Amino acid sequence: MTRRKTHPPRVTIAANNGEIAGGEVMLLNIARACVELGVEVTVVGPAQPSGLVEAARAAGHRTVSLAASGRKEWMAALRRWDRAERDGILWCNGLVPALATAGRRNRIVHLHSTVSPTRRVPLAAARVGALATLVPSRWLAQRVHRARVFPNWVYPATNDARVKLGDPVFVIGFLGRPSVDKGVPVLAAALQRLERSHPGRFRLLIAGEPRFVAERDQRTVDEALASVGALVDRVGWIDRSDFFNQVDVVVCPSVAPETFGLVAAEAMSARTPLIVTDAGALPEVIGHGSPDIVPAADARALATAIARHAASTADPVATAQAGYDRWSAEFSPAAGRENTRQLLAHLGVATSGATSRS
Repeated sequence: MTRRKTHPPRVTIAANNGEIAGGEVMLLNIARACVELGVEVTVVGPAQPSGLVEAARAAGHRTVSLAASGRKEWMAALRRWDRAERDGILWCNGLVPALATAGRRNRIVHLHSTVSPTRRVPLAAARVGALATLVPSRWLAQRVHRARVFPNWVYPATNDARVKLGDPVFVIGFLGRPSVDKGVPVLAAALQRLERSHPGRFRLLIAGEPRFVAERDQRTVDEALASVGALVDRVGWIDRSDFFNQVDVVVCPSVAPETFGLVAAEAMSARTPLIVTDAGALPEVIGHGSPDIVPAADARALATAIARHAASTADPVATAQAGYDRWSAEFSPAAGRENTRQLLAHLGVATSGATSRS
């Protein structure tokens, strides 16, 4: 019988980008989980942009900042550093670091985005020599051969339902990158329908910045929101709990397939009512069969679902309890830490530290 190779309890996590987006949020979560499991962690990223490295350093992690300011420079710098300096397993948090270190031993390839036809060949190259390929959902695992499902997780947000008590205006919340793919124009069209049928009853709160959104895409979103401008509050970046305190329902109206759905999981953690589309893994996150899943790009169905929530006389926090229970079991820090422990154990990395729920 072949004995599985053991690895020292050391993990280096390589960034996909220098800026912080959804994948980088998960990088920081993974680093924290590893530390809690007694694993020594190093986070390596480009010097420019520096947001990810600075955030990792602020969280108390050992960091390596490599002199690089663009994708090609970053990939070349990472490959050189990996050859000369890396010790232990390299956790490639995205296709970029995985491709940069293709063929190297003792690597994890962790994908966060969809695999387009143009990425299939680079992905195959990036996986050469990898110990495992991770994806955040079963939906993506069906599209990446022999990938292991490793769900994302989020830290809990709060929702003080008393803030909205007795308010006659029903506030729809959108949190994230305002873009066409995220369905903002469809949400604007749904709000138009609601205003025609229930004048003055609904408002839309949009929180988030258009980072990584092309100018043409931004113009399309701006034009769509202009049609309901008097009903929309765009607040940019906002603390998650402040956002959830101000809204009656969170809508994830994506029209492009989502590989997970961090905002949906955050809403569930805050016991906030939630509506999602059937784009990609969103139904998987909230649970297939939920009445709060609507067809993507269908403004009429979205408006109907929002109106149903507004007309409900049930306690909204009690209504959202099932979502909270699902978050606690599947997408909480405790669940993420346990999944990390199981993965590292499978790869022969000894762990220790807390594994209890919190």
